[in-house]
Amino acid sequence: MDLLVLSEVRWGYFRTRKQFLLSRFPERWRVFFAQPPAAGADDPWTPRREGNVTVFTVPFLKPGTTSPLYNALTSAPQGRALVEWGAERYLRRMIRRLGIEPRPVVMASNIYAPALLSRLPKKLLLYDFNDHPLQFSATPPWAEPYLRRTLAQAQGVFVVSEHYRRMLASETDRPLILLGNGVETAHFEPPRATPPDLASLPRPRLGYVGLLSHFLDFDVLETLRRNRRGGTLVLIGPGSPATRDAVAEFGRREGVAVLGPKPYADVPAYMQGLDVGLIPFRASDPYVQGINPNKVYQYLAAGRPVLTTPLLDLSPAPPDLLFASDDAGWEGALEHVLDATPDAERRRALARPHDWDALSERMVAEIERRLAAA
Repeated sequence: MDLLVLSEVRWGYFRTRKQFLLSRFPERWRVFFAQPPAAGADDPWTPRREGNVTVFTVPFLKPGTTSPLYNALTSAPQGRALVEWGAERYLRRMIRRLGIEPRPVVMASNIYAPALLSRLPKKLLLYDFNDHPLQFSATPPWAEPYLRRTLAQAQGVFVVSEHYRRMLASETDRPLILLGNGVETAHFEPPRATPPDLASLPRPRLGYVGLLSHFLDFDVLETLRRNRRGGTLVLIGPGSPATRDAVAEFGRREGVAVLGPKPYADVPAYMQGLDVGLIPFRASDPYVQGINPNKVYQYLAAGRPVLTTPLLDLSPAPPDLLFASDDAGWEGALEHVLDATPDAERRRALARPHDWDALSERMVAEIERRLAAA
């Protein structure tokens, strides 16, 4: 059986839910991952294979690129139609070239190809709702109708969080399948040596590991910095244009270390070298309220306690998982966790039910059940 995935993110950009789930599909499935291009990136215009996943690039319509000329072209409906036409022709050629079956199962998380989806022969169309596609700073005003047209065609929607399940239930009649985020427990549990750039920093080490996105609340970060008990507030991960200046300014403050992006292979060592894992997002942001970040399970699997903005999909489990939404809450939660007796095994036990192997099995079972009923 063939699964054709139309993605909005690149396979190699950042380890996301899609990579973790799709790389675990059983051998009876061939997975073809069609990703958008990126300026200056090593695009696989020549398809490459990783395990059971074949990755290739398609010139999908993209919002907010670094090319003023492209952005001007796609600001008009006629320009977008031209780009979509070219992407469809290119994808159809790749389907023939790769020997993808004439009517594959299609999974989309890219909202910018609804016309293509409507004409593409397929056994089943599913949508994977992980991040809200309208949440990003570069999202143009013309994107919302694309989301509505894409969802309207889906015969099922995988939803990353209970918050988004409730939201979508009021906006669409499509079947909604709650499938949260997870963790590679076998990757994060084994003990690792603390990397030298982290080991040299004073403890306690309070750390955020992940994309330094516009979700970060720098007022919360300052509250944590002031209450760090002589330790270090550490930011680890790739930057983004939305926060580049704010991160640079914050990194100059006393007791702050910005260590930059790290390979996924090294992330467990960095998480294990922390005393507290942080998810200091803007609690009032409506998109933050819908997230179910896999880093919470990664911190726990690494044996670290977690302080985070409230998550609808999880219940707090003090002192290992604590929620905070204002300065007093963050101060109290940090004091609580720093004074608690560490219990790494108890924290790992909280993460194990969310292992990617189990979540991928559930996704495959849902797809195959719908195929059998079609």
